[in-house]
Amino acid sequence: MTSGTRPPTTGLGYQALQVDHLGALVEGSSGGVLLARLAAYARPVTEQAPYCVVNDYVATALGMAMGVPVPPGTLIKLGSEWGFVSIGFGEHGTLPPPADLELLGAERPWEATGVIVLDQWVFNCDRHDANVAYLPTLGVAAFDHDQALFGACPPGDGMTSLSQSRDARIKNHPFGPHLKTDEHFESWVNRAKSIAREEIMRAVWSCADTGLLTRPEATALVDFLQHRQKNLRKFITESKAELTGVSAWTLDSEGGE
Repeated sequence: MTSGTRPPTTGLGYQALQVDHLGALVEGSSGGVLLARLAAYARPVTEQAPYCVVNDYVATALGMAMGVPVPPGTLIKLGSEWGFVSIGFGEHGTLPPPADLELLGAERPWEATGVIVLDQWVFNCDRHDANVAYLPTLGVAAFDHDQALFGACPPGDGMTSLSQSRDARIKNHPFGPHLKTDEHFESWVNRAKSIAREEIMRAVWSCADTGLLTRPEATALVDFLQHRQKNLRKFITESKAELTGVSAWTLDSEGGE
């Protein structure tokens, strides 16, 4: 392991989230449970972005299953419509500043590598310094996955969008030039590949059950995710020329499995 690298021993990952207020003891709780108020952010479906909630929820669910540092989120009813809500990451309930990607790559290569692998899996072309946070006192958080998966395609074009990006890799990931080692790719690829079909289906079909996806779209999305899951090593190895800070390449694979 590279000297100074944080050891990859965080299990399912962690989030250092600021609790803004602790209220009264919950009546009937036996373990001293208190009401807590946290900063959270809600995303509704819009006419311009009909798949944004599905994209964010499914990508977040898979990131959490892998152990990538993504803020926990879930589907939630926003009035009469379903949306996505994510717990905020930052100090004192404020938005964190844009991440210093060079510092993040140097000090937290484990987390940075996990974000790259997740973005390749869910075909997230919209990673940048404003949707990833790095606060040395709290940790790393990657959020806003609304452009992943189906992308920003119009209503009804979701299956066409999935077909077009099925075998495409993310090119020029913004973390690439700042990563100095490839030593964590194998572990993160294996984590992603360990996610069972049933877990993928749970996340996707939750969106169909709430009416956010049609059944054919849900079926196509499960197939899309399983296909990209099998080809993650291929996508990563095809990107090695863009990882300009990595001097020695050790990930071994030539194509899908």
